[in-house]
Amino acid sequence: MPKPKSEDLKHPGPPASRFNPGLIEQLLHLLFPDRCLACSHILPVLDGLPICLSCRPMFSCAGQICPRCERLVKKLDKCSCPVDSFPLHSLFALLWYEKQWRHLLHDLKYRKHRSLARPLGSWLGMEICRRNYCSPHLVVPVPLHKKRAKERGFNQSSLVARYTAKVLNIPCREILVKEKETFSQVTISRRERYANIKDSFRAVSPLPQNTVVLLIDDIYSTGATMKEAAGVLQDCGARVYGAVLAYNPLRR
Repeated sequence: MPKPKSEDLKHPGPPASRFNPGLIEQLLHLLFPDRCLACSHILPVLDGLPICLSCRPMFSCAGQICPRCERLVKKLDKCSCPVDSFPLHSLFALLWYEKQWRHLLHDLKYRKHRSLARPLGSWLGMEICRRNYCSPHLVVPVPLHKKRAKERGFNQSSLVARYTAKVLNIPCREILVKEKETFSQVTISRRERYANIKDSFRAVSPLPQNTVVLLIDDIYSTGATMKEAAGVLQDCGARVYGAVLAYNPLRR
């Protein structure tokens, strides 16, 4: 795997906060129009958002969440938790893990609907830009163990991260590998999740000191997986911000 070049990480390009489709994208949209992720109706306008005008009022971005107390951080009510020394400096979630969004994420993760990674990853990137969440140099996906990746056929977090990085106009690198084969985190308790995932990840490529990393995963529940991965990146000298497609507050 090629090492990330320090000159590539110093100056991230301008974020694509406004969707500006090229000619090829416009032609593809005419031939194979995108459909609304909520109602499946054809999107008449190619403006970057994967939901139609009728469904947009029901979308509520989860937003920024404190990785320590796991409360929603509102603009006028910022959390007072000390996070400067915490491995995961902050967390941003696109969706709440509920209703049709939960089914959508299950389609991506378990039913192998890989095509969902493009609209979801791009949407995540656009919301990060629109809300000025962070200014990362590099996007890094949370890895799967090679056995799990082989069974599933892909790593959904890697696919999502690739499209998020494209919107942010920064590199996406698979800096982390998962060496320890763990049990599924879905059915075990919070304490068991932290024990299960401990010492699972390893960095396979160095990072320039003080690199700002955007760590991408699909769903954040207890945060055990993302915090463990963030700790490895922090040990490499990185400042780590997290971003996920959905936040599940029921597993706090």
